[in-house]
Amino acid sequence: MRLAVLGPVRAWRRDEEVDLGSPQQRGLLALLLLHEGRPVETEAILEALWGEHGPRGARGTVRTYVYRLRPILGDMAVIESTAVATA
Repeated sequence: MRLAVLGPVRAWRRDEEVDLGSPQQRGLLALLLLHEGRPVETEAILEALWGEHGPRGARGTVRTYVYRLRPILGDMAVIESTAVATA
């Protein structure tokens, strides 16, 4: 799989372009790629996708985007959800 993040976020499997979903879903993928190997806090995702005033249910929408991206990316990428430890 090839991924492009400069300009429109796009992906290809062999020579066929892959549908990455809505603009926000593609934005989430770009954000995760830019933070490769490092966790991204939900608040940072919400801010990046919708600014200060995200829609009601935005957290659930992010979970849906992650759920949809996992099979699109297949074995090429792993998206893990983690709990944040608090002191």
